[in-house]
Amino acid sequence: MMALPAITPGQVPSFPARGALVVFSATAVDGKGRPITDLQREDFRIFEEGRPQAIERFYGGQELPARLLLLVDSSGSMDETFKLSSVRFAAERVLDALSDEGEVALAGFDSRYFGLVAFTRDREAVRAALGTVERFGSTALNDALEHAAEDLATHGEGRRAVVVITDGVDTASESTPEDVLRLSRALDVPIYAISTLSPLDDPESDLYVGRQREGAAAAGAELLNRYATLSGGAAFSISNYAGLRQAAARIAAELKHQYRLGYDPPEGPALFRHVVVRTTRKNVTVRTRSGYVPQTQRGGNP
Repeated sequence: MMALPAITPGQVPSFPARGALVVFSATAVDGKGRPITDLQREDFRIFEEGRPQAIERFYGGQELPARLLLLVDSSGSMDETFKLSSVRFAAERVLDALSDEGEVALAGFDSRYFGLVAFTRDREAVRAALGTVERFGSTALNDALEHAAEDLATHGEGRRAVVVITDGVDTASESTPEDVLRLSRALDVPIYAISTLSPLDDPESDLYVGRQREGAAAAGAELLNRYATLSGGAAFSISNYAGLRQAAARIAAELKHQYRLGYDPPEGPALFRHVVVRTTRKNVTVRTRSGYVPQTQRGGNP
């Protein structure tokens, strides 16, 4: 495995912790899925196991740098006309939609995870590397997501997300979905998943042939949706370029306006704790990871 090099500590703002401060990335959206960009600390409410918590640290919108790790599926299962072209198309649309100051890294995976471009503002370097990815081998999606979350978390405080572009069919991982969820929530790394489908497998397509063709593709899309929901990201299952463009724009917009909230966890057993983040603003939904485990232990339920 080739990991991405870490940045120098102190380059970005950080959350000074009293004890083990818990930090949550949060995205607020209206009923049409559009990001709400003007919320303040007093507009948020955090509940741990149903009990309100005082927000000790708050960063809103563009106060922190943005870092996005693009993770592209380079396994043999992606070697189909739409899947092959959709990876590059979706990745380039994400690059187009990000603001200039945002940093992007590129990694790929088949049966292994490998870094391609370290975090950079040089969009052309990322685009050039996309053209070098070869499709071969089995698909270790769960393992790759674990490695990507760890890579991203080593790069300091900031708005952040992993964006994985894949057909969603895992055939070779040693890690389980529960392992991925546990780690992404422990590290506070939202996962955005773009699942590329054949039009034959897409219920929204005129070419959809029905449930007899479902199976691996549907199961993969369902798993990616679970990853996204429980980590605070979003999932998209797409079989056309218009959908890819819309998904890329939404991901970039949400990362641009991602909030960061921190609070001091109450004393108690080092077990998984459910957390809900809400806002007092009407008709606004807040998405974030579904909970955490105190730093003294990483066990518990996904």
